[in-house]
Amino acid sequence: MEQSKKKQDIFTRFLNGVERVGNKMCDPVTLFVCICLIIVVCSAIFNGASVVNPATGEDVTITSLLTFENIVWMLSSFTSNIAGFPTLILGLVVVLGVGLFESTGLASALMRVSVLRAPEKLIVPLLLLISVNSNIAGDAGFLIMPMIGALVFMSLGKNPVAGMALCYAGVAGGFSANFMVGSTDALLIGYTGPAAQIIDPNYQGNIMCNWYFMAVSTVFLTIVGTLVNKLFVEGRVGVYHGEMVQNSADVSDKEKKGLRAAGLAVLVLIVILVAMCIPANSPMRDETGALLGYGGGLIQGIVPIIMLVFFVPSAVYGFAIGLYKNDKDLVKGLVAAVSSMSGYVTFCIVAAQMIAYFNKSCIGTYIAISGAGFLGNIGLTGIPLMILFILLCSLINILIASASAKWAFLAPVFVPMFMLLGYDPAFTQVLYRIGDSITNPITPMFAYFAMLVGLAEKYEERQGVRKPDVLSASLLPGVLRILDCTYHYLDYPGNSSGAGSFCFCEVIL
Repeated sequence: MEQSKKKQDIFTRFLNGVERVGNKMCDPVTLFVCICLIIVVCSAIFNGASVVNPATGEDVTITSLLTFENIVWMLSSFTSNIAGFPTLILGLVVVLGVGLFESTGLASALMRVSVLRAPEKLIVPLLLLISVNSNIAGDAGFLIMPMIGALVFMSLGKNPVAGMALCYAGVAGGFSANFMVGSTDALLIGYTGPAAQIIDPNYQGNIMCNWYFMAVSTVFLTIVGTLVNKLFVEGRVGVYHGEMVQNSADVSDKEKKGLRAAGLAVLVLIVILVAMCIPANSPMRDETGALLGYGGGLIQGIVPIIMLVFFVPSAVYGFAIGLYKNDKDLVKGLVAAVSSMSGYVTFCIVAAQMIAYFNKSCIGTYIAISGAGFLGNIGLTGIPLMILFILLCSLINILIASASAKWAFLAPVFVPMFMLLGYDPAFTQVLYRIGDSITNPITPMFAYFAMLVGLAEKYEERQGVRKPDVLSASLLPGVLRILDCTYHYLDYPGNSSGAGSFCFCEVIL
């Protein structure tokens, strides 16, 4: 017991130290401006350094941003970098619906007739489970779940920042874990298959090859994430002193009338969406006829669809309870929702420049490919190699956010290497997915990291919540993906090597 307490004390002191350092740092906007300057200087210092991309055979060369052409590019691309920053636009679109959902009182009324009447012990794990599985809709989970988490926690009388961090960590740290096969599986196997054919020309990749692992991970992450939230996160963010939603489970007659109207609106909207998805030649399907195909209208249009799912019932609810008298009142509500995102917009403007400079200079790709080459040449095998590979992937993820972009140049190096050591390509892909998701919640190169920091501004203004608190709260559940490691042997579908089983580790915190 004393030893356990000592470990907890050391861990607590570590978190306190991280928080103290974070609190002494400048505002995130200023910090990202400094990072932009560092990228520019480093690009000039290491200008001309090159490495061969194993995926394409082409040289990747660091380019100085202080040349005449690139200085012109930095000036001329400032606005286009903002316009091309997807998180900014997507976040503003979603908030049109979610903002009304909160401001009309529909969120409060709905939470009181549902959340507050359910056992509290089930609410957090259910919220986390939905967050982890939300990647089936692509990046939509990053946009919607942190907002929903904040509203649910306020309904429970808890700090909304903890709810925001919980859902963000569930989506980011649990990215690609799912009960269903999603677009990420299709993207990754597209690189794993050709890489495996370097050793075995007859290898045929299977999109289901990681399903066992990802399904088990979904349950595991939900259980452990719930415990981490209870034991660490909620205690660290503290009590919320801002305005809470009404915590009484009572609902007035006027609110009941609004809820019935909103429910009917949602039913009509769902019927319309389902009717649009049924035809075999529906624009909601991709060219192969798959409803969940990445090229179909359903997946490509998931953001405006989510916006409508919140906007339509919220607007109907507002009119039903008399909050809105005409379209002018509705527009005022939309303007108010968007205006609350001013801090988010400011942060995204700077973050967009930083990511654009980093991509233009090729510094991230150079470091990633060099690190992969070093790891491939040091001659390690077995468990040490697996652990270092996971760590390498997690470090590269801080520099390059795109999962498919990283795997494009890592797969041709490590899939053949692990095959020669007797490991199935599906296992190598699992190791990559573990490492790829560990640092998702904290990498500044991840566009939705900027979104979380921007959204925290809304609650920071109300009670003085520090952004480092939000980020440290997100870090704990995010690191849970490294928990996917103790030696287990499971039958793996799609193992063309005939191995029939594989092992994976679960390192317990």
